[in-house]
Amino acid sequence: MRTRMLVVAAFLVMATVPAWLAWHTGVLPGPTQASAESTGVLTTSSVPVTVIAWPRDPLGLTASDSKVYWEQRSPDPAVAGLWYYDVPTGQVLQLLTRPSLGKSSGFPVAAGDLVVWTSWAGRRGAGTPTVQAYDGLSLRRWRVAAAGDAAAAATEIVVWAAPNGSGPGDDTIRGVDSLTDAAYAVDAGGRVKALAASGRQLAWITDGKTNEVWAGSFKDATRYRLAGRGAAVAIDHDRVIWATGLGPRSSAIVCWDRSAHLTTVLSRLPGSSSQLSLSRRYAAWVTTTGTTGSQVWVYDFGLRKAYRVSMSGGRQVSPVILAGSVYWAGDRDGHWELYSRSLQH
Repeated sequence: MRTRMLVVAAFLVMATVPAWLAWHTGVLPGPTQASAESTGVLTTSSVPVTVIAWPRDPLGLTASDSKVYWEQRSPDPAVAGLWYYDVPTGQVLQLLTRPSLGKSSGFPVAAGDLVVWTSWAGRRGAGTPTVQAYDGLSLRRWRVAAAGDAAAAATEIVVWAAPNGSGPGDDTIRGVDSLTDAAYAVDAGGRVKALAASGRQLAWITDGKTNEVWAGSFKDATRYRLAGRGAAVAIDHDRVIWATGLGPRSSAIVCWDRSAHLTTVLSRLPGSSSQLSLSRRYAAWVTTTGTTGSQVWVYDFGLRKAYRVSMSGGRQVSPVILAGSVYWAGDRDGHWELYSRSLQH
């Protein structure tokens, strides 16, 4: 009898330890590895779209239904501001000048006709940033909130994180509908480090020792933890994906399917992963290693495969997915350009 009890106890430990490790590595609960994971290169070639006036450190791209946006921080007032590439027409235009954009904190985020960002009132980094928005349909620019950070856009809803007053490390994720002025709020469960939104659905990472991955909803003001560790997060109508470290030299892209309540590892790669982008068919991110530098990867949910989008030299950063193509910023010859590549085979 005693021997039997010891065998059962050993079995329980063996079953529990992998789940504990999965949680603390950001992979929860016991994910299924996506089949046919491969590390190939897409058959189509990358195409340079336009030169981007960026400083030494690259800034973030964002995309709406038909445009790719980026902020140019240049000493030239004619160049600085918010620019966009219109995919249907191929035009590159300036949307907001530097005085209209202000001294932004982070980078603009777009969804539909809405572009949102946080901006410093005075010197960048001094004081409290405000939450700003621009409606490309009505051409209205307005201040959404007097204090906030990590601004995100979800079609008509402006989303941001703001201190909730209960403690120095506690945030509330707030939202306001730009059409109806309806207001929303969800307790973040900590200080928000990264924030993504889709409709009334939210995903975020709390800033702390573990960088926990959370998801929640403005609809019922609930939240729930997805994993114990994350480095970046993205969300769409059906999924939440996050990047997580798997030790000092490798990382994984993990996907949680909301309807199936299933967690799956999409890809495991050497290096660290960040800068996630997500659409219904594709996910994109940047993986950085000491040998290849920062490179853009794409996961095809239909083919269940991960691809490196370009074998060219130089840094690749900030991928976004739009109209069946991936766009990113590349530094091949000492200057930044916007590149694109079709993902449809």
